[in-house]
Amino acid sequence: MDSNSFNPEELGHKWLTDTLTPDEKLRFEQWYADFNDEELLISDSQYFSAEQIKESILNQINSKIDENQAPKVKIYKLWRNLAAAAAVVLAVGAAVLYRAPILNLVDPVKQLTLTTNPGEYRQIYLPDGTHIWLSPATTLSYPEKFRGTLRNVDIEGEAYFEVKHDTDHPFVIQSGAVKTVVLGTSFDIQAYAHAKSIDVTVVSGKVGVSAKTGTTTEMLTANQRTVYQKTTASLIKENYPNAAKFLDRRKGIFDFNGASLAEVIHDLEVQYGTHITLSPGLTSKTFYGRLQTTNPINHTLDKLGKVMELRWEKQNGTYLLHP
Repeated sequence: MDSNSFNPEELGHKWLTDTLTPDEKLRFEQWYADFNDEELLISDSQYFSAEQIKESILNQINSKIDENQAPKVKIYKLWRNLAAAAAVVLAVGAAVLYRAPILNLVDPVKQLTLTTNPGEYRQIYLPDGTHIWLSPATTLSYPEKFRGTLRNVDIEGEAYFEVKHDTDHPFVIQSGAVKTVVLGTSFDIQAYAHAKSIDVTVVSGKVGVSAKTGTTTEMLTANQRTVYQKTTASLIKENYPNAAKFLDRRKGIFDFNGASLAEVIHDLEVQYGTHITLSPGLTSKTFYGRLQTTNPINHTLDKLGKVMELRWEKQNGTYLLHP
């Protein structure tokens, strides 16, 4: 094993579980003795010096020894674990490549989750300055701070992203079976668990979209989108000239320009988290107008009913629309 083949996370785990082999220990200590770089990459951690990290690790070692070992054994194990601890601490400064794994070992990043309720819209700024508009019934998972070469988040539902540009740290969004990679741009992702597809629509900039089942990445620019069909596991790229509508949609404003009434009702069901039923013969009718879904649902249905000459009623939790 040479220094280039070291896996800091694995060695750190072996140190914590006291499973380092004699050969690993010998080579690790030899590598430590030859190591000259004093730089400790601790800028993202809770520690301000190498001594603080060493003291933290030493306290963990002593605590573990006090629980499980006799005093005489403690002295031997303390020396052995301190040697490994020193090597792990200095591995932080070995290379930028190992920065995130080591920091995750000594100072794990907390994962946060934000969920919106039906009918609720929220905005959030991530640690890197990325601005996100969350639509109703959406869950966003993200780290308390970004660490490493990638900025990873997970989304279920719908969200509009304005990603802070950072060429060296791509922004990666996992939404079900679809992964979206960007450097800095504006786009919308619709990825509700109950929906038949996952849609990524670009308003500005450039993004790459790929599916778990595929081997290619579709590159999208402004006014383009991909549609991932869940039933066929297919990813289709298409032009979408009206992508700018998502600038209003992120605020709950829906502009319908000749959309079928069935499509309008579907959008309202998703935004309000409720069931709406149309009388036979109404689904194909077209609607032109703007609906503000941040208003109470009865106000929205009143406006829709006035334009389309419909009446509505609520029965057993379901809204019914009639001519």
